[in-house]
Amino acid sequence: MAVKHCLHFVQVGPGREGKVSDPIRCQAFAHVQIRRATDTADFRAAAFLRAASFYKYSPDRSQYAARIHQRMKGDAEWAAIEAKVSGKDTDYKDLAVSCYIATVDSDESGPSTTADAGYLEPSTRLPAHNSARSQQVVGTLDLNQGLKLPSEELIGHLPKQCSRVQRAYLSNVCTAKAIQRQGVAAKIIQVATEDAIKQGVERLYVHVAHDNHAAMHLYCNRCGFHQEQIESEGYARALSRSRRYLLCQQLI
Repeated sequence: MAVKHCLHFVQVGPGREGKVSDPIRCQAFAHVQIRRATDTADFRAAAFLRAASFYKYSPDRSQYAARIHQRMKGDAEWAAIEAKVSGKDTDYKDLAVSCYIATVDSDESGPSTTADAGYLEPSTRLPAHNSARSQQVVGTLDLNQGLKLPSEELIGHLPKQCSRVQRAYLSNVCTAKAIQRQGVAAKIIQVATEDAIKQGVERLYVHVAHDNHAAMHLYCNRCGFHQEQIESEGYARALSRSRRYLLCQQLI
C-alpha cells in the first residue's frame, strides 16, 4: 500500500486556536512536525509512545516488570499498526488506516529524552537520516476511513446511506507527557482532519470516555466535535470500563 509522505510544520503552545500554519509561541518546543507515518521506524516509535501512554502501573510493581510489560505491549502495537496500515489486518479489511505522528528534533527534547521521570520514551526516538537530526515522536493517532470500527457498539449514523470513504474515525490519540497541554494533540487532529477532507470524508468520529474531561474539552471546545451517542451502561459495565461518548464533527 503506497503511503503519501506529507509534512506539516507547526509551532505549538498553550491556549490558542489557529490554522496549521499559524505561529504559536511555546517555551518548551519550538517546532513540531506532523506527518503520516511511512516506514517501520515511524510505526515502531508511534507504537511505543502508545504503550507508554495507555498502560499505567501501580507503585508496588517493580520498574523492571513494568518495563518488560510495556515493551511487550509496544511490540504488539507495532505489529498491529503495520498490519492495519498495510491492509493485512482482516478485522480492518473494510477500512483505510493512516497513522500520523508528531515529532520534534531530539536536541529539542533535552535531557529528558533518556526517559527522565518517564516523560519521553527512548523507544520513541527516530534514527537520523543522512545529515538530518534524529527526532522524537511526541504525538500520534490513527485515521480510520470506513463505516465502522471493528467490535464497536457505538457506530456513526452520518452521513446516511454513505460510501465508506465518507465516514472516518480517530483512534489511539496520545501525546507524550512532556509535551501535553501545549496544543500538539489539537494540531495533529487538525492535520488528520484536513487530510480526511481531501479524501472525501464528510463526518469524522471519535470515542471518548465520559469521565475523561481533558479529552472532552479538547474535542468539543477546541476541535469542533459534538456528542452524537453515549454507550449503554450495561455494555460498559460488562467490559469493566467507563461509559464512552461517540463524538462527531461535520467536515463537508
